[in-house]
Amino acid sequence: MPLNSTLKKTAFFSLLMFAGTLTNALFFNQLGYYIALVLLATAYFRGDNSLFKKVGFEPWLLLFVAAEVFSFIFTENKAQALEFGFKRVILLPIMYTIAAGIGDARQLRIFFYTYLIFALGSDLLYIGFSIEYFIRDLYKYTSEGPSVLLHPITTGELTSFTALFLFSLFLNEKRVKWKAGWLILSLISFASLLATFKRTAWIGLGLGLLVMLFLNRNYIIIALSLAVFIVMIYFAKNESKVYIFDLEGKKITEFSTTGFAYKVQPIGDELVVSDHVDGLKIYKKDSLVSHLETPGPVYEIVKWGDDYAAFLSDYRILLLGKKDSGFVIKKEFISPGYLGRLAVNKGMLYTVDSDSGISVFRSTADIGRPLRFPQFARGISMVTDTNYINIIYSDYIHTTIRLDSNGMPVDTVAYDKKIPAGTNFLGFIKGKPLYYFNKGFYWGDPQTGKFKYLPPNTDCRGIAWSTVASGTDSIYLVGNDRNLYNLSVSGDTSVYLRKISAAGFYPFSLTGSEKYICMTDIKKSRILSFFDLTGESNRNRLSMWRIGWEIFLDHPFFGVGDIDLAKIFKQYNRPHEKEIKGHLHNNFFHILATLGGFGIISILILFYMIIRTGFRVFHMTSSKTFERAVVMGSLACIAAFIGAGLTEFNFGDHEIITMMWFSTGLVFTVKQILIKNDEQK
Repeated sequence: MPLNSTLKKTAFFSLLMFAGTLTNALFFNQLGYYIALVLLATAYFRGDNSLFKKVGFEPWLLLFVAAEVFSFIFTENKAQALEFGFKRVILLPIMYTIAAGIGDARQLRIFFYTYLIFALGSDLLYIGFSIEYFIRDLYKYTSEGPSVLLHPITTGELTSFTALFLFSLFLNEKRVKWKAGWLILSLISFASLLATFKRTAWIGLGLGLLVMLFLNRNYIIIALSLAVFIVMIYFAKNESKVYIFDLEGKKITEFSTTGFAYKVQPIGDELVVSDHVDGLKIYKKDSLVSHLETPGPVYEIVKWGDDYAAFLSDYRILLLGKKDSGFVIKKEFISPGYLGRLAVNKGMLYTVDSDSGISVFRSTADIGRPLRFPQFARGISMVTDTNYINIIYSDYIHTTIRLDSNGMPVDTVAYDKKIPAGTNFLGFIKGKPLYYFNKGFYWGDPQTGKFKYLPPNTDCRGIAWSTVASGTDSIYLVGNDRNLYNLSVSGDTSVYLRKISAAGFYPFSLTGSEKYICMTDIKKSRILSFFDLTGESNRNRLSMWRIGWEIFLDHPFFGVGDIDLAKIFKQYNRPHEKEIKGHLHNNFFHILATLGGFGIISILILFYMIIRTGFRVFHMTSSKTFERAVVMGSLACIAAFIGAGLTEFNFGDHEIITMMWFSTGLVFTVKQILIKNDEQK
C-alpha cells in the first residue's frame, strides 16, 4: 500500500522532531509524538498489522488505567481527576509509537543520535548560562542552577538521561578514538548535570550508573566507587565564617561558627549571630558570650521594642527577651501565612507572607491579633522605612508600598518606569528608595512616581549584596568586583562609592551598625546536605511524605483521585507548617495518596514488568554493540527515573515521564529489530 508507506515515512520524520526536542521544547516534542501516533494508527487501521505489536505487559498497563478510572469514580474533584488521568494515559502509547515508527537498525541510529545531538546542545547551552553562577558563587544563595529552558530540577533529570546514554555508548564502544569521544561527550553532560546543583538528579544518575556497571559486570568499579563515596562523606565538611570590620573597612576579627552564620546583627558592642542549625549566639568580638538553642534553625533576629523577634526556618517566630548576657524565649507564634521576612517600623513588627500578604503586629502584647493586608500577597522579602515599604515579590519584581500615618500599608506607588526583575534594592535615602538596575543607580520619588538616574563615580560592576547600617543612613555594599564600598548620594545628582576594603569574596550576608560592618560566608557541603534533616528542602519533604501517608490511611483503596493536592494538603499540615504543595515530591507517596493501594500495586507491577522485559532484551543483544548500548542506557535511565522519584514526583512531570516512556520504547524497538533480524537469517 503506497499510502501506508508514505504515512510511515512521515511518521518517522515526526518522531525525529519528537527526539530532537525531548530536552528543550515541550510543545514541538508533543506535537511530533501526536502526529506520529495518528499517522501510524491510520496505517495500522488501513491494514498494516505489523505495527503496534504487543510487548507482554498490556494487562498491567490496563491495571494502571483501571486505577485511574476507579480514582476518578470515587474522587470529589472529577474534572481535575479526568484532566490529570487523561494526561497520564495519553502518554503511555509513546513506547508503542517509537517501536512502530522505527523499522530497522539504521532508523534506530538516526532517531537515537538525533536525540543525543540536540540533548548535548541543551547541555552546552546550560553550561554557558551556569558560568555566571560559578564566577559569582551564586550556588550558596540559590542552592540550584539557573532556569534556562526549564526549571533546574527538570533540567537535571533530563540531563541525567543524556549522561547515562552517552556513558553507555562509552562502555560498549570497541574503537579507541570513538571511545574517547563518547567519554568526552559524557563528561560534558556530567558537567551540565553538576551545574543544575539538584540532588534529585544526582540520585537518579548514581542509581543509573550503578545499574549500568552491574550490567557490564564492573563489580570492582562498583566497589571502588562506593568506597570513594564513603571517603567523600567522611572528609566533607561545612564552613561558616564571620568577618567583622570597623566603618573604615579595617578588619577587627574573624571567627568560625559551628552552625551556618546566616546573619550577624550588631547591637551595641555585641554581635548576635543567627547560626541557623546551632541557634542564636552572642559574641563580643570573637568571644562567645551566650548561646540559645532554638526549637528550629534560625534565619535572623530583629529588635522589637524592648524585646526581639527571631525568624525560624520552619516559619515560626520566637519572641525573645534579654536576660543578663543572653536571650530567653518568652513566646512562640506564627504569621498568618508562608513567612518570607520580618521588619520593625514605628514600634510594630511587620511580616510579609507569600500567600497572605503583609501582617502588622502592633505590640508584643497583641501577638494573637495582627492586622492583615492580603492585597500585598506574593511578597518574599521587604525593607521598611518611616513612610514606605520596599517589597520583593516572588517574580523578583520590586514595588514601593505607601504607609499611612499609623504605619499601615495603603497602596502601591505607580512609577513611570517598570522596575525589572533582578533589580537590587539598596535602601531608603532621605525617604526615597534607591535601586540598581540596567547597570545604573536609580533614585525613586514616591511622590511624583519618577526615577532619577544617578551616575556613579566608579564602576563596581554590579551589586552582589547591600545593607543599610542599623541606627544610621549609611549604605554599604559589596560589588561584583568583590570590593566593599560605602555609598552616599552626592548633591542629589550622583552616587559616590568609597572603596573601604577588598572583600575578596561574595558574602552570604552583609549587615552594619553605627560601629561595625559584618559579613558572613557559608559553604555548605552538597554531599552532607543529603543527610541534613534540618535543611528546608529535606524537612519539607519529610513533612510531605508524612501527609501522603496520612491521606492514604484515610483513603486506602482508591485514594483521593489523581488531582492537585494543595487544598487537601492544608488539612494535614501542622500549625506552623506553611509549605503547601500540589504534589508530594515522591512518586510512591503521591500515588498512595491519589490512587490508593490499588494504584500503587498497579504501578509497582508495571515497573517490575518493564524492568524484567528490559533485562531479557539486554541478554538478547551481543556484547559491545550499538543495540546493547541503547538497551543498557535505557535500563539505566529507567533506574534513574525511579531513583529520582524518591525525592520528586517526576511521574507527574510531563517532560520526565515522556523520557521514561521514550527509554522503554527504545527497549521494545531493539527487541523488534533483533527478532526481525533472526527471522531474516
